[in-house]
Formats: sequence, C-alpha cells, structure tokens
Amino acid sequence: MPKVEPVLIFDLDGTILHRNSFPIWAVTMLGLRAHGLPLRRRMTLSLAVQRLLLARKLRRFDHDTMLRRLQSLWNSVAAEPGATIAEHVQTRLLRMVRSNIAPILGLVAEDVMDGILATAAAGEYAIPLGRQLGFSTIIATGVQRPPDEPHNSGAHKRDRVVALLHERGWSERPRIFFNDDLADQPLMQESQAVCWFGNDRDLGKAKAAAPSVRFVPCRAMRPNELSATIAHLGQSLAAAQLASMPWVFPAARPRARTAS
Repeated sequence: MPKVEPVLIFDLDGTILHRNSFPIWAVTMLGLRAHGLPLRRRMTLSLAVQRLLLARKLRRFDHDTMLRRLQSLWNSVAAEPGATIAEHVQTRLLRMVRSNIAPILGLVAEDVMDGILATAAAGEYAIPLGRQLGFSTIIATGVQRPPDEPHNSGAHKRDRVVALLHERGWSERPRIFFNDDLADQPLMQESQAVCWFGNDRDLGKAKAAAPSVRFVPCRAMRPNELSATIAHLGQSLAAAQLASMPWVFPAARPRARTAS
C-alpha cells in the first residue's frame, strides 16, 4: 500500500527562524569582524557589500541580481583558509530557531516524518544550516546558479518542490506546508494544509487565495501544543487520503477440484 502519511514542507525565514536570515548574512559580510580574514580583505568585502546595498536601494537592479552578487562575494571569502565567517552565520541563525517548531524538526531529523526544507535563502548558507537542523532534503537558491535560474521563490519554488515529490514517488501524499509569507502562495495552493507563522492580516489574504486549503495559525502555539496539532492534522489528512483511494479487492480464489 502506498504511503499516506503527510510530507512536511518547511520555509526557513520567518517560519523555522523567527527572523529573516538574509539581512544577517549580508550584515555579516558588511561588518569588519575578523572571522579569520585579514583586515584588508575585510575592508574590501565590506565596501563591496555597501556598494551593492546602495545600488539596490537606488533600484539600479532587482533583488535577484543583488542576491547573485552577494553569493559571489560570499563564495570568494568563505572558502579562504582559516575563514570562520560561515561558522559565525550558522551559529547566529541556529539561535533563531523557533522553540515551538524544534520538536517537529526533531521528528524529521530522526526520520519519523519525511520533511523538505524549501527556502529562497542562498544555498551557500541555507544548505549547511538545513543539514544542522536535521534535513536530508533541501531546496534553496542555487549555489553558483546559471544566469537563467531564478532564486527559489514563488512559482519556481513550487515547481521544484512538486518535481521532487514526483521524483520520490510522493506526489499523492498529503502536504503540510509550514510558512509565513504570501510570496509562497503557489506552494500553499499545492498543499492540503498550511501551518501559518505569519501575521493575521496576511493570513486572511492567504486563505482567500487558497480557499480549499486548511490554514492553522501556529505562531503562538507552545511546543507541545504544536506537536499535538501536527499529529492530529497528519492523522486527519492520512485518513482522508485513504478514503479517497480506489480500493481493488483480490479476486476470489478458485475452489480446489476433487479427483473423480
């Protein structure tokens, strides 16, 4: 019988983390802390990031272009011998994991439930962070991505997640999407339930855009309350999936012939 347990799909910024990781990543490069880098290298990096942020503020290019250029700068310094900048970012971000979602992440890390981290964050730091959180399957904005590949958001994120589910043979399993951002409406609409960590105003808009999806406000839940909610929701979705399956009963066995 095919698996009917839900697949858990997690956004990172504002969902697993109570803040957006992008400013922290950018400010780390902007600052002049040593991180195992010589002073001249730190100053060069900081000035380059300052120019990018100013140009973005003046709308000289879009967010995707800025993200690409920051990824390039990051790759040029994070791999330098003795550099600790990557470890610093990981440590800061791990401190921002929501306490109520940690037990659910533990179930994913222990392979009790199948989970996917799907984030628009740069893979340079999102992938190692996801590994530390216990994910074996991570979809992030590509590391050294080609010019025609957009960052992992909106419809592009939805398409990548749906393709991965198909590849794993999980297309028919229910999906519970942990999210906080209206930018992810395309993936919400492909889910059976959304555990919502955003604000109440946006929740109303999300419900209107996906009327057939069950939304559960989760931001204020305590850890045990959220765990119980996910367990109940998973059982409900699995039961509904079983009820929708076309059952094929085995043919009756032929009667044994007796020798005459």
